[in-house]
Amino acid sequence: MKTFNWRMNMGPSKETQFRVNRTQFGDGYAQLSTIGINNKSQSWSGNKTGDYQTVIKPIEQFLDEHAGSRPFLWTNPHGQTKQYICTGYSTSQRKGNMWQISLKFEQFTSV
Repeated sequence: MKTFNWRMNMGPSKETQFRVNRTQFGDGYAQLSTIGINNKSQSWSGNKTGDYQTVIKPIEQFLDEHAGSRPFLWTNPHGQTKQYICTGYSTSQRKGNMWQISLKFEQFTSV
């Protein structure tokens, strides 16, 4: 398994999701239960700015190689290395040959 070694710019954000079943009853009560044993997942959003040829293009190639379906290792800002996928990214020009890639890593748990 390959490792995403680039560091994001300052300010990435983390989102935590819990997968739950919710059954709503007519009298206003609800019953909740977790889905599976790994019902908590995290995703990280961030961006990286740099020269297109030396920074952004290699990141695009890495993500294209994984095609949104093959996980890779990434160490988040808290120092935890886990498996993630990236199902898409956007790239925009900042100034001259400086570009910025915005991406979202979703935690991947396999069976």
